[in-house]
Parts: sequence; structure tokens; C-alpha cells
Amino acid sequence: MSGFVGQPTTILTGVDPATLQLWLGQAQAAYAQLMTGAKVASASYAQGDGSKSVSYTAAQAPALMAWIMQLQRALGIGGRRRPLRPYF
Repeated sequence: MSGFVGQPTTILTGVDPATLQLWLGQAQAAYAQLMTGAKVASASYAQGDGSKSVSYTAAQAPALMAWIMQLQRALGIGGRRRPLRPYF
């Protein structure tokens, strides 16, 4: 886009900030559950009549972190730090 000034257009452009904030909270809660082991990706156990396996879908941590960062950028949270400049 030549001559475009400002933030680049993303898939989240035009989404209501309240919705973005809701999604961010949900993503952060899911990440916390994933990192603390509250969500189990898969479990197996043996029973008298054989072994059983149960699987849960869980987002991969890097993909979830990327989603959180994308939401934060869309909301203007965080971002890059100013470069440190020495004062003489």
C-alpha cells in the first residue's frame, strides 16, 4: 500500500476493542492453564478391562503466545521499548 500511514491492516482491524479485550483475557487464561498444567493434553490409564486413553485439544504454547501478542498489538498494549540513549 503506497502512501499508507499508520498501523498496518491486520485480520483484527475493525474488531471492537471490547471484543479484543475479551479475547485477550480468554487467551491469557488458556495460556496460564496450559503452562501450569491445569489443562491435560492427553491421558492414559489402565482399567480391569484394558487400557483407556482420553485426549483433549490444547493449543500449542507458541501459537497461543503469538495470538496473545497479536491481540495486545491490536489493543496498543506493550509494543516496543524506546531505544536507550546515553545522556552526557
